[in-house]
Amino acid sequence: MVLAGLRERLDPLLARIFPPRILLVLDDDAFTLLGLPGQAFQAGSNRLRRVPLPRGACVDGLPLQKAALGDLIGDLSLELGLQGAQVVASLPRSAAGIRVVQWPFDAWPEEPEQALRQIDPDLTLGYPLNQAYLSLTPLIGLDPQLPLASLLVTAPRSLVLAWIEVFSIAELHLERLEPAQVADLRAIEPLIADAPADQLIALLEWRSGGADLTLIRYGIPEFSRHLPATQTDLIAGLHQCIHYWRQRDPAVSQVRLLLVSSGSGLDDLADSLAAAGDWEVEIVDPIELDWLPWDPGADDPLSPTDLDGSSLLRLSGLNRAEPGQASPAAGELPR
Repeated sequence: MVLAGLRERLDPLLARIFPPRILLVLDDDAFTLLGLPGQAFQAGSNRLRRVPLPRGACVDGLPLQKAALGDLIGDLSLELGLQGAQVVASLPRSAAGIRVVQWPFDAWPEEPEQALRQIDPDLTLGYPLNQAYLSLTPLIGLDPQLPLASLLVTAPRSLVLAWIEVFSIAELHLERLEPAQVADLRAIEPLIADAPADQLIALLEWRSGGADLTLIRYGIPEFSRHLPATQTDLIAGLHQCIHYWRQRDPAVSQVRLLLVSSGSGLDDLADSLAAAGDWEVEIVDPIELDWLPWDPGADDPLSPTDLDGSSLLRLSGLNRAEPGQASPAAGELPR
């Protein structure tokens, strides 16, 4: 009785000191959520959920039905016992841009965001920089003979504010938003940290609607394309992109293809890709790699085969930025 009473009094205090957290991957067609319940006595286990969205609720990363989406996220947090949680969310891939910016200076600008807005280069973002949130990270350790460069992450201000409103409706505290591309790169960091200088990393995220290809050199995303989903067209597009990059970068002598997907046909796809080119193919499965703090239990309705590979990768990237993990948060957008 005494212990039960003590727990009853301490639980609210523990919940305030160590609130539950939600890692959330936002897509146009679904939400994927990993709930971390905090340190209260009755907090429970981590929960993983994937919730489909109504058609038109979110289009090109923009939440069009903000009230419905906010209610959905809020109801889900209540169902999982995560009310009042702090949220870290990954924006849909189409919602943000990521570019490598070379500076026309001999030294780093003191106010890089202001300097970039004044230069206003043509970055083919689809929106002006003066209507966007920016995050710039210096790229250290590149060839000193090359111009100074930064990794630019940007998203339209109206889109970011719309998602902030969604989480306000859900009555959850939004800690930060970050682009899908940043979470992806952080997730695969353990795999590419020691890549040889002559190796090109090709990150290929395959879904039924198409595949997103990112070519990475020295840990920097240099080139990206959306490719068709069908194997014949996918392989042709992959050959074309890698051939283009090899012509541009003759120092590349080997290609390492990291394949992210899900479903029963994944092994067949990997075999077809391996037979189609002079590259090494590796399947990246965040569950098998133990990148996520989740153990499916009897009361959890999801199994790994029910989940989307790209969303799991993104969740892994968000998790690596959590306190106590190996990688600090980077590339986040202002709230």
